[in-house]
Amino acid sequence: MGRSTKLIGRAIRALGKKEVWATYPFILIGGLIWSIAINGILIHHQFMSGGVSGFALVIHYLFRFLPVGMMVFLINIPIFVIGWKMISGKFFALSLLGMLSFSFFLTVTTWLHIPIDNPLLATLFAGVISGVGSGLVFRVGGSGGGTGIIAMVLNRYLSVRVGMVSYALNAIPLILGALLINLEASLYSIIYVYVSGSITDRILTGFNERRSVFIISAKSSEIAEKILETLHRGVTFFKGEGAYTHTASNIVYCVVPLFELARLKDLVSTIDPQAFVVINETMEVIGKGFDPITRP
Repeated sequence: MGRSTKLIGRAIRALGKKEVWATYPFILIGGLIWSIAINGILIHHQFMSGGVSGFALVIHYLFRFLPVGMMVFLINIPIFVIGWKMISGKFFALSLLGMLSFSFFLTVTTWLHIPIDNPLLATLFAGVISGVGSGLVFRVGGSGGGTGIIAMVLNRYLSVRVGMVSYALNAIPLILGALLINLEASLYSIIYVYVSGSITDRILTGFNERRSVFIISAKSSEIAEKILETLHRGVTFFKGEGAYTHTASNIVYCVVPLFELARLKDLVSTIDPQAFVVINETMEVIGKGFDPITRP
């Protein structure tokens, strides 16, 4: 009881902070966009979804008198009760707000119908819309509740991509839909789930993509100095040795935003056209000069 009371208190204090207020519009807009994909497209084609909304859709298709919005709300209650001990007060508060807004907009947009007859186009368009909506909610630190809570916990503790976790948790309602509702619709729904998860990941990481770069050059000191002066990015030297020549050298390592990568390559080629450059995709960079380190 003490732990629960403290968490609720932290959640209330978190919602009252001014820096958190700026997230409210994103969560509300995200919940609205998310619900448009379900009510506007999925239900009219009897498509499935993943996670809690997927279970809610399966129940709705079997028992038409049970609205999707209400089922999302009811299914989320035990998940929040169980999950609140694993998450911070702020995340609990933002997730609760996200779940409530998602359930609310699912309830008030039942009249919506986006006329797309082609099932493939419908799954693609619904996936894009849903991915944008859920991505906005996740990006500001919230979730739509349910599997989103599980996904965000795994993302924060294990750095597992939110979209990838969603893929795994989406399987059960899709299988139930295939067995109990419509096999063909469930197969189309796989496309929807994949597109939605991909767009969610893109929303989360696409605005701040980084590249880690290793540079092997005889002019490593000059290159490092130029990176510091021109790009204002930190540089680290790794001691290296050629396996064939046994020549010792300093390997330059740095991390740059995607939009600065072209400048970096031009800088290196100008100083040493013979330099050996390795560029890697970087899922996330936290620390000084990039995203701040946040406590889970």
